[in-house]
Amino acid sequence: MSKNLSSFDHGLAITPLDGRNFLKIKDLSGYFSEFALNKYRVRVELEYLIKLSEWKIIRKLTTKELTSIKRLIEVFDFDNHKEIKIIENKINHDVKAVEYFLREKFKKTSLKDLVPFVHLGLTSEDINNLAYGLMLKEFKENIFEKELLQLINQLKQMATEYKSIPMLARTHGQPAVGTTVGKELVNYVYRLKKQLKKTKEFEFEGKCNGAVGNNNALQTAIPSKNWLKLSEDFVKSLGLTPNPYTTQILFYDNWIEFFQIVSLVNGILIDFSINMWGYIMLETFIQKKKDKEIGSSTMPQKINPINFENAEGNLQLANSLFEFFERKLIHSRLQRDLSDSTIRRNFGESLGYTVLGWRNIRSGLEKLFVNKDNLKEELNKHWEILTEAIQTVLRLKGDKKGYEKMKMLVRGKTINSGEYLKILKGLGLEKDKRLVNLSPEKYVGFASELVEKLR
Repeated sequence: MSKNLSSFDHGLAITPLDGRNFLKIKDLSGYFSEFALNKYRVRVELEYLIKLSEWKIIRKLTTKELTSIKRLIEVFDFDNHKEIKIIENKINHDVKAVEYFLREKFKKTSLKDLVPFVHLGLTSEDINNLAYGLMLKEFKENIFEKELLQLINQLKQMATEYKSIPMLARTHGQPAVGTTVGKELVNYVYRLKKQLKKTKEFEFEGKCNGAVGNNNALQTAIPSKNWLKLSEDFVKSLGLTPNPYTTQILFYDNWIEFFQIVSLVNGILIDFSINMWGYIMLETFIQKKKDKEIGSSTMPQKINPINFENAEGNLQLANSLFEFFERKLIHSRLQRDLSDSTIRRNFGESLGYTVLGWRNIRSGLEKLFVNKDNLKEELNKHWEILTEAIQTVLRLKGDKKGYEKMKMLVRGKTINSGEYLKILKGLGLEKDKRLVNLSPEKYVGFASELVEKLR
């Protein structure tokens, strides 16, 4: 396939995914390209033909014929795809073109007597929904889950490495109290692991029940067979979950549920990208310098956080497509209209921008290291963050005005260590070792323990 595609100049691509970013996500073309769609269609058609033989609707296939059919699936290449496209251009029907392609292949073999049985009793959507279901399922298993796990592991490794490095936390953009770098990273690990679990448990549905979902043709032509059960068995044999209640289409509810999980993961990672951008701006993290890279065409000093900016944009674009899929695909006119066909051909675009965004983040993380000196200096400028602990101790001692006293002393102010000790003395707490021995660097609660606790 790659050899046949090598002549394509990606500078002529209309979308950035197939242009400047193609090499970064080329592994997705095995799932979401036009070539991949036809390969999956051929697979479904041939697997169905094998089932017709097992159900004794057509003659028994020889071992050699079974091997030949399986090989048609395995060796399907770009030249085969082009053959299908030539047929499609003549008849203006993509799925029928696949059927005619297979008929031509069979005519040259011992399978020629089975030509009439290719696509028997099926509608195009029986083939299409199963092909797309397999595409999504195998993409999920082979790329999506692995990519997400790699990102989670990368974040967990960083969180573990930085679990004890204290930093100033901010709420509303203002100095709040202490935390650790590792704890802020592990928050995202926890969130992403929950979504990974949902993804692993997710099952894609499929249907194989004819023109309007009732197996009309097969029930009429071969009434002796239990087509409801046979259809269910066929869908299960492909690794999909049968849905017997459909029109001509498999309702998109199931796929939309998957996209909602993906969209939530992307939302979490948009939040992460925005916050990493902020941490780089605050110099919590420093970006490693690559000598040959240029940050600005006019400002030679610049090292920009472009990986996180690109991730933010790519994931927002992906999510805008997922939101549109949900709004559009939840509706279908009567038993079928074709407006969904052009939409689902863009599933690869939304998932392509998703994977690209995740890979942007991983590349950005590889360029970072913690600016320990800056974090220490920043914490030591803000001893007022310890007054949360002071007011808590005062209230435990029965002081009804503990909070209000501290508010009067420090609201809107920054204090140093000397002023902090002076406040303790003024409150009669100069002998309280919990507070005397406290410092902004030590005031991090269970941050390190929480990193270690998450497995």
